[in-house]
Amino acid sequence: MKTLLPLCLLVALLAAAPLAASSAAWPDYRLRGANIVTRITQDDIDHFVNDWGGNSVRILVNNLVPPPPAWPDPEKMAALFRTLDICLDAGLYTILSFSAAFEDNNAFFSDEAYMAAYLDCWRTVVGRYAADPRPVAWDLMNEPHDSLANTRWLPFAKKLTAAVRELDTLHTIVIEPPGWGWPYGFEHMRPTGDKNTVYSFHFYGPMDFTHQRNGGMLKATEKQWLEREYPGHIQGEFWDRATIRRHLQPSLDWRDKYGVRLWCGEFGCTRWAVGADQWTRDMISIVEEEKLGWSWYAYREWYPMDIEMDPAARLERTERTETALVRYFKELFRHKD
Repeated sequence: MKTLLPLCLLVALLAAAPLAASSAAWPDYRLRGANIVTRITQDDIDHFVNDWGGNSVRILVNNLVPPPPAWPDPEKMAALFRTLDICLDAGLYTILSFSAAFEDNNAFFSDEAYMAAYLDCWRTVVGRYAADPRPVAWDLMNEPHDSLANTRWLPFAKKLTAAVRELDTLHTIVIEPPGWGWPYGFEHMRPTGDKNTVYSFHFYGPMDFTHQRNGGMLKATEKQWLEREYPGHIQGEFWDRATIRRHLQPSLDWRDKYGVRLWCGEFGCTRWAVGADQWTRDMISIVEEEKLGWSWYAYREWYPMDIEMDPAARLERTERTETALVRYFKELFRHKD
């Protein structure tokens, strides 16, 4: 004979269920997706979902919050909300990240009024979606950096977390380390104590290769372009899959030390770099091996890393087609673990 639970006990048990059981919190399945910006269109998102099969996006808005007494441009805020809603309505797990003073984080972290304005902006965004059951997460600052971030980002991240939790106890918070979000920045981090927080890292090593640098992005000479071959010697080091893993290891060690959830929020490579295909496959194979979710940079955003464009067309925009890397990503997106 079946015994039915009293209604009051059933309600109590449901209320006591862990937050991770909510579809709005960080999912049990692997996030495999891409970064986007707010000029993305409905057609772009439909294509990403229906043709590519991606399950998540990270929306990036740099310099959203200007120095006080200014407030974010209403058009920028409207574009942010429009993009959030397009992605959430498409069923994508959506992570939002923005920043202030991206070119000079020391100016930000040395100004209490600036930090207060940034916190107020997050309150505005979170308040709009706090009770929304759709799966959105709050990545509290994109790539905190410069010297003051090493000591001031963690206490500010805790302050931001507390402010978010006053409004929203449902959705996941994402936090990146200082040092531009790279794995080595975790030496300046400790967990905030919030149980529904995921920690994220970014990786683009070696930058002279992935960004084709020569005193600036995409300024590599033809000789530098051809000589910077992956696998190979770049920036004074031999780079291959083992080297990438070694540079990622601090984030993996930090995850294991504190028993927290880890996610790769950004990685990418200039499509015409010699060996870009192999770099991308090696990078993804490592995060997949570590059972991490990831968000590639970027879908229909920065043309050098737009893998739908011809990988042989250096410094040029081309028509979008189904390249070898696009087919590779589609294969990855078909995995449902």
